[in-house]
Formats: sequence, structure tokens, C-alpha cells
Amino acid sequence: MKENKKKPAQSSRIFIIIWGFVMHIIFLWGVMDANFHSPIIQGLPVVPMPSGSPAKRIFVFVADGLRYRTFKSFTPPYLNSIIKKGGVWGISHTRMPTESRPGNIAIVAGLYEDPSALFKGWKENPVDFDSVFNQSRASWLWGSPDIIPIFTKGNNHNIRGASYPASWQDFSNEPAATKRLDDWVFHEYSKWLANEAPAYKTEDKIIFYFHLLGCDTAGHAAKPQSKQYVDTMIQLDRNIKKVVENTENYFGKDTTAYIFTSDHGMTDWGSHGSGSTDETETPFVAWGAGIAKDSNTIDIKQADITPLISALVGIPVPVNNEVGVLHHELLDPKNDEFIANALLTNAKQLAEQIKANRELTTGRSIVNQFYKDKEYHEKLARAERILDKGATEKSITELEYVTKLSEEVLTYYRRYQTDRFLFCLMLMWVGWIALLFVDLSGLPRRTIQLGCYSWMLLANIALGVASIPLFIEYAVAGCKEWRLFGYGMICVISLWLAFRGIIKKGPTLEIDSNKPFIEALGIVFLTFMMFVGLIYRWTFSISMLVAVGLQKLIFDRNAPSWLLITGAALVVFPLLPVVGPQPRVYIVLIALGVSIVPIIKKRRIHNYNKVIEVIRIILTSLLCLNVIDGRAWLSWLLLLSTPLVISLYPKDWNQRIFGVTVALLSPLALLSASYEPIFFLIFATHIQHWPTFEFSQKSESGLRVLRLRNFSTAAFLMLYTLLCFFGTGNMASLSSFDPSWTRHFLTVFSPFTMASLILLKFVIPLILVGCLIRALAPDSTIFSAVLLLGDCLAIPLMYGVTNQGSWLDIGSAISRFAIAIVLPCLLLLVFYLTQPFTTFSLQDFLRRRAIKNQRLKI
Repeated sequence: MKENKKKPAQSSRIFIIIWGFVMHIIFLWGVMDANFHSPIIQGLPVVPMPSGSPAKRIFVFVADGLRYRTFKSFTPPYLNSIIKKGGVWGISHTRMPTESRPGNIAIVAGLYEDPSALFKGWKENPVDFDSVFNQSRASWLWGSPDIIPIFTKGNNHNIRGASYPASWQDFSNEPAATKRLDDWVFHEYSKWLANEAPAYKTEDKIIFYFHLLGCDTAGHAAKPQSKQYVDTMIQLDRNIKKVVENTENYFGKDTTAYIFTSDHGMTDWGSHGSGSTDETETPFVAWGAGIAKDSNTIDIKQADITPLISALVGIPVPVNNEVGVLHHELLDPKNDEFIANALLTNAKQLAEQIKANRELTTGRSIVNQFYKDKEYHEKLARAERILDKGATEKSITELEYVTKLSEEVLTYYRRYQTDRFLFCLMLMWVGWIALLFVDLSGLPRRTIQLGCYSWMLLANIALGVASIPLFIEYAVAGCKEWRLFGYGMICVISLWLAFRGIIKKGPTLEIDSNKPFIEALGIVFLTFMMFVGLIYRWTFSISMLVAVGLQKLIFDRNAPSWLLITGAALVVFPLLPVVGPQPRVYIVLIALGVSIVPIIKKRRIHNYNKVIEVIRIILTSLLCLNVIDGRAWLSWLLLLSTPLVISLYPKDWNQRIFGVTVALLSPLALLSASYEPIFFLIFATHIQHWPTFEFSQKSESGLRVLRLRNFSTAAFLMLYTLLCFFGTGNMASLSSFDPSWTRHFLTVFSPFTMASLILLKFVIPLILVGCLIRALAPDSTIFSAVLLLGDCLAIPLMYGVTNQGSWLDIGSAISRFAIAIVLPCLLLLVFYLTQPFTTFSLQDFLRRRAIKNQRLKI
């Protein structure tokens, strides 16, 4: 009978494990998919540009990394003459991330960074979006090997491109190396003019694209306020003047248009990627055929250059253009009729984008149509009627308003789609958490009454009813987004399983606290502060204060004084500046010196252990002082001998955790740059003084229950795990790759070895957490409580994931969410990894081998 009862329980446990794994995969994938799915829609119709374009060809000069402030302060001579009497100029405003790929794509395609490129990799992936090059009769592109292949790979029909070797991109601060990059591009055009130009002398719809990396290279190497940066810009100006003169002499005047701009700016310290004014403001100059002459500055969006290129050479606006809007004031007002028709073409192309996004998001139904979508189409139809009547100026005014409205409409549909995905995923996750809680804490109901069967029937009916609107929207209303139907169905199934679980089992939480309300409130607050701490590091100090208060409440008189003292000391570290790359050896030496005192004073430790540890500490100190160069073998010997040294300690908890601490201190010190060893020693002392008693999993009836104390311990373990990372660093430092941290181990640059050593540096404090779990309750429901709290922590963090901002902003948001998802798995991993550190004894092993050999002889 007992075996028969165990089988359903075992099957239920297996189902929960499999379903939980599926839920975590779907949740992690779904949040990424909702935010980083490509917005590019294939198969959109091409809207042709009206005839009568003013230019046969256009030159686009993109000075990579040239910021507007420097351009304005040191305006080069030739472009300055254009600004004063020959064209239009102003500021082109970029979006974050201010990087080369997003900037160049915005200029030629009218869309900002495809979020899915974050996971695809972008240097070599084929072009899956439309651009002005695709719409042209022929295009020639010259420049950096990081940019040109984006547009040329996979398209050999009308796009030709060439790049210099990647090794030329040298940041050695040599002016000649910087000058060579841009000179090569202009030389390639001179070769084209001499060899291929005759075949295209009378052709139209021709584009030349010059990607000029000189300013970016000079800015990174010498900073944008340097003479080298300005000289590079002046040299660039001379080359542009020469190109214009040669082009005008060969093709004739008033047949060619020119645009000069930049993909992004640069900070004073030579970086880019974020959203400062110096990074987002770039120069814009246009002159030649069809361009107005106005010395006043004009502000445009970077993506607005795309429809300008299309209008000037008479090619369709790229079908994937999302936000590029044609500014009529940039064009020669003499061509007012052409300008009005070009604006109408731009508006119709954006209307196709809106229509495709609406059908993808809400289907063909007008129920969920955005009211400004209706306004857009009404205004567009009205502007077209006005233009047909010959009221050109009035139609231009109307069309200008219409095109600017398009971005708001597109943003609404994109946000509407993302919000629906996240809502379904959130409900799915809540259902999973409820099911997990019931499975872990629920006791089977003693009697299954008729009412329970009725509730079961109701749950099954609710499943069917909830599925109907999803099916109607997807199949009947014509919603083309299958992902919404998929996430919606998984959400319904998750809630259905949770409801059935609640019917079958009665959730039970055993209260084993004198002040349960205060303890429960502390757990909730501690979990919330961990969520905030992932965003603002300093709030981990508040978390540790709360943890110390909870420990005093839980352990009461049994709370060791050193547990509370070291807990209060750990409050300081999240308030300190993060550890930087510049080594502060004296702080590391202080930690090493302090560690010798407890080694010598520690009782119940064999003298040979003390001698070994003191020798290791002295050698580590000499290595840190560079008295000895340990990169050949000594540093590696200290690192690799650590497990062996730990195994020499007795398996008693107090002695073994002490041995783990002092043995790991040497490799950690060799990988440290500042106060990391001090943090490690205080953290280790805190761990050593935890009251190590077993948590009972059984209730008085003998059944497994979840206790309030399990959640308290789980919250502490989660906090300790996060503190191992954020006690000395932040989200940015977790992904940093500073070679100075591995200076005592390597003589040559080796990315894989360096990454492994830096990972080890973060893992060393986690080993202490794993040892604590093993000492507390290796078979308890603590992991279940960690899973519950971690999954609850993931709910607010899922809404923090974004595809907007700098690469650092995007990466940090993803990392915060991923940490919450993998935190329970991380604790489980360190639990198993630390088994040898707590259970293996070299003396016992040798004794067993000796006994075995003796028996074999007998």
C-alpha cells in the first residue's frame, strides 16, 4: 500500500520538476523575445518616388565619431564655406546606443538599432532590412571592415563595397595610422573615377557612401579635444573638397548632391555608447543639386537623412523606414511640387509600416485601432486631396504634420504588443509560483467532497472559455502574431494547473517563530531590497542591516555576537566605491597580515597546518609586492595546491570552514586589486559563526511542510550570494575584463585564461555560501524556498528589461533579470561544487587506502 501511495507522489514531483524547467525556459525566452524581437517586417510594398528628382547621384560622407561641439568650434574651411553660402546645415540627433552600427543603419535605412542584433552579432550578419542602397540603381561603399560588410554581404546585384584590412584600425595614437584610414577611402574613389566612371556618367539613382573612421580612431587614442582629432577633421575636409571638385569637373554642375554627417559623437574621455549631448549631437551639412541655401541651423533626427537621400536621387524610401521624415526646408523651394509629392510618398510609405504593425498586433479588426492611427489616415487622405487641387504649400504643411505623427502611432503598436506579451508572461509566472507553493507546502485534503469535483469541472470549463478569445483573435480577426496566441495559451494552462493544485491540496505554512508577523515582514522587505540592490548597489547595505536585525530576532539569545558584529561590518562595503583597475597593494597586504593572527591563535588546529598557511601567506605577500615574479609557476602552485591544503583540515565544521577560508585567501589576494580580501575575511567570519542546527522538514503528523524559518534562511542565502558579487563590484564590473586582476598569473595576453581566473575570483566567496548550506540543512526545503523567493524577485525585474539606452543600460537590465532567474540554480550548483571542500579528508583517504592494502596483503 505504501508503495502505491508513493508512486503518485513521485509522479507529481517529476511533473513539477519538468513543468518548472519548461516555465523557466519560456519565461526567460519570452521576456527576451518581447523586448528584443526584430521589428523589421518583410514583404512590405515599395512606394515609388515621383519623377523629377533634382540629382542624378549623391555622395554621403559619414565621419565616424565626429561630435557636433568640436565641429562647431573648429569648423573646417571648405565645409564652413558651404555653410555660409552653399547649402544647409545643423544638428543631427542620434539615439542610444551611440554606436557605429545603429548610426549608419539609421542614416541609410531610416530605422534605429534592430534589437535582435544584440543576440545575433552584427559584424557579419546578412542585411535583413531595406536600405537606400537596395533601392538605388548602383551603390559604391568604401570604409571600415566593421561597417561596409553589413550592407554588402548577400547583395552583389547593385551594391559594391570594399574595406581596408582590420589591422589598420590602430589605436596607438600615431597620426599617420589615423590618416591612412580616410586617405584609403578617398583613393578608392579616385580609382573608381578613373576606371569605372565612364560607364555611369549619364546614369541616375547612384549612391556613393564614404565611411570615414579617422576621427573615431583619433578620438579614442588622443581624445576629441586633442590637436590630432581636429587635424584629422581638417584633413577630411580637404579630401571632401577634392572629391567635390573632381566630381563636378567630370559629371558637370547641378547634377550631384552631397551630405556630410556623423554616425555618433564622443565624450571628452574618448568613449561613446551612452546618451550625453556630446554623443548624440552630430554635424549635418548638405549641398549641391536640389538642396536649399540657408545659413540657419536646422535640427533633424539622424533617421531623417534616409528619406532625404531618396528624394534627392528619386528612389523609393526604404520599406523598413520607421521614423525617417523628409524635411521640406532642406530642399530647394523652387521644386515645391516635387517636394510635396516626395512628402506624400514618405507619408504613404510610413502608412504601410503602420498598417503592417497594426495587423501584426491587433489583426484586421478596428476594435483595437489606435485613435491616432485613424487620424493619420484621415489627414493623409485630406493632404492628398489638397495636393490634387494644386494647393502645394498647404499640402506640404499638412503632410509635414502627418509624417511626424507616424512615429507616435508606430510606438503605440510596438508598446501595445510588448505589454500584452509581458502581461501573459507575468500571469503565467504567477500561476507557476502558486503551483510551486501549493506543491511544496500543501497537504493532501483528507476528504474529496462533491464540491471539489465541481470546482475541478469549473477549472476545466474556465480553461476552454479563456482559450476562445485567443483563438478568435488569432484565427478570425486575422492577427498575424502567433506569439501572442502561444504565450496566451501557456498562461491559461499555467493558471489552470495552479487552480487544480489548490483544489487538490491545502496550502500549509508552519509558523516556527515567536514573532511571525515581524519575521514575515522582514523577509518581504529583504526580498524587495535585494530587487532594489540589483539596480542601486548601496541599498545592499540596508539589506544587511535588515538581515542582522532578523538574525537577532530569529536566534534571540543564541545569536553569536560575532555573527551580528561581522554582519554590521558588511554593511560598509556596498557603500564603498567599486574596485577599480588600479591596484592598491597596501590594502591587500593589510588583509594578509591580519589573517596571520587567527591562524597562529587558532586552537585545535595542527601545527603543520599553521606552518603551511603562514608560508602561503608570506609567499602571497611577496608576490603582491612584486619581490617575487610568480607568473612562471609560484602563483599557479599556490592556486592549484589550495584544495589539497583544505583537505588537510579535520572535517569538523568549525575547523574545516576555517581551513577553507585561510586556504582560499591566497589565490583571492593574488587576483585582488583593493579591499576584496578584507571583505572576504569579514564575510568568512560571519559565515563561520552561523548557528549550525538542522531544520526539520516534517510536521508533527510526519508529512513534509514548508516553514517560515525556511524562507528566512533562503532570504539570507540569496543576500549572501548577491553580496559576493556586489560587495566589491557592480553590474558593470561583473562584465569587465581587466587584465590587471590577473597580473600575478600571466605573462602574455590570453582571453580564455584571464576570463577563467576572473570568474574564479567571483566564485571564491560563493564557496563559503555553499559550505554554509551544507552545514545548515543539506536535505531541507531551503532550496525550494530560494526558488520561490527568486521567482518572486523576477516579476518586477522582467519589466526592467529594455532595448532602449546604451549597451551598458541594456546589458545591465538583462543581467539583473537573469540573476533572479538563475539564482536558485547558482545556489544548487555551489552546494554540489563545495562537497569536496567539506567532506574530503586526505588523512582519512590515506588511512582507508592503507587499511585496504593491508587487507589485500592478508
